Amino acid sequence: MHQNPTDNMGIMSETEYCDGLWDSVAGRTDRKQVERDTIDILKQIQIFDGLSNRELRNFARIAYQRTYAENEIIVIEGQDSAGMYVILDGAVKVTREVEDSTIITLTTLEDGTFFGDVGLLDSAPRTATVTAIQPSKIIGFFRPELLNLIESDPKLASKVIFVLARVLASRLRFTNQELQKAQYEIDRLQNLTKEIKTKTEDSHQSVEDFKIKTEE
Repeated sequence: MHQNPTDNMGIMSETEYCDGLWDSVAGRTDRKQVERDTIDILKQIQIFDGLSNRELRNFARIAYQRTYAENEIIVIEGQDSAGMYVILDGAVKVTREVEDSTIITLTTLEDGTFFGDVGLLDSAPRTATVTAIQPSKIIGFFRPELLNLIESDPKLASKVIFVLARVLASRLRFTNQELQKAQYEIDRLQNLTKEIKTKTEDSHQSVEDFKIKTEE
């Protein structure tokens, strides 16, 4: 019986995708139909933009597919990355644990969207946990197969990596903009707090002055 990764993070790593839970698209009896479905989804995803049908087919052939139940965890924050995921059908939520152990929801993702793409490039720990919020069919692309593809078709792999770098740069710019907005709000609230404190102190001083005059 397969143990849930949340029971012990060391039991299950993302690299253990050949454990019978992930199905290799290339090994399925309905491979051609699954490949077509996968290609249709990949055409909608930015990092595969501009690839020919042949190139998309090569990616579809290294894909794995798995269905997750509602509330089942797909990746765990802090776990080493192994690849990227595409939602073929379903929806997931992305969450992160903050300093006081509170879990916050960062976003929700639905059909045709992807996550974990940095995992194609390195094994850096995941920065968030992703959980299915309904039964979800997920396509996985894992680094070992990608490295094999790079060796066999470096031109194709370089196209995807170049677009991925552009996507990451765009995200970084967006993050910087959001941080600037957050800093502006923090500064505004701090200034507002100072104004309220000053007015409160002035009001208190006025009351004290009034009391002194009354006593005189």
